[in-house]
Amino acid sequence: MKIEFINVSSKEGLRNLTLELKLNKVVLLRDPSENLSRAILNAIVGLDEIWGGEIRIDDTGINDFLQKEPQIRSFGYIFDEGIMLSNLSLMENLMLPLRWLNPFLNENETRELIDSLMRTFGLDLDISQRPVCYHAGELKMLSFVRTLLIAPKVLMIDDPYYMLNKPERENLFRNLRALTSSYPMLIASLDDDFGDGFADQIIDLSDFRDRFQRP
Repeated sequence: MKIEFINVSSKEGLRNLTLELKLNKVVLLRDPSENLSRAILNAIVGLDEIWGGEIRIDDTGINDFLQKEPQIRSFGYIFDEGIMLSNLSLMENLMLPLRWLNPFLNENETRELIDSLMRTFGLDLDISQRPVCYHAGELKMLSFVRTLLIAPKVLMIDDPYYMLNKPERENLFRNLRALTSSYPMLIASLDDDFGDGFADQIIDLSDFRDRFQRP
């Protein structure tokens, strides 16, 4: 997948950004400010208001591209804080995007896959409970399970290690390395683990610091 930003300006602070991303394997956005990389990710999935310029995906305008199929089928976006809705159980949080895609889905059909992914990510949680029962790192790891249930074309990950302790970071890194054989990834991170030896392409966004203006 090729994503092109052509003189893009946006509400979140992009200013005449021109950038090409070739998401064949793993692309790392290294951004000291973290603001520009987050704005890029948000713009790709339609969470930013584009004021000018154009975003193209595989030579198709982004709006036309996203009309072909649901956005979450193309981009599995794991936010820096994971994000679980506090008024829903963990199971309901996991099922939310799946039910959006298939309102009549029987959760028993996915329970085996959920249990397998939770074991892979080292999670032993009672998913009938609400998020308040567990700490932030566990919920962040669970957000990876939720995204993988959808099997998107590309994983987009903002600050993978944020809120994770050392064992959780080591576990996540092992799993992401294993997933590189199945998923192209666009990762925004300053952590050295995702640099040389992990990413196939590193884009240093400090070279684009004049392309961002804090809103």
